[in-house]
Amino acid sequence: MPNGADAITAATKAATAAREHTAEHLLATRLEQLREQAAARTAKASAAPWTDRLPKLAARPLNNNATGAVIA
Repeated sequence: MPNGADAITAATKAATAAREHTAEHLLATRLEQLREQAAARTAKASAAPWTDRLPKLAARPLNNNATGAVIA
């Protein structure tokens, strides 16, 4: 059974290893959460393709007040 300096050295090594392991685990967990949040934002933000949007736009009635000049 170690005593004195040997015990302190062993305890310090164990504490350092545990601290590093915990930090790595927390970092990996947080990165995964951020990836999931980014994927959710991307899915919400992605617009429908034009082939889906154009028929809906074409079906809308024209406004009678849309008789101004068109500048392209």
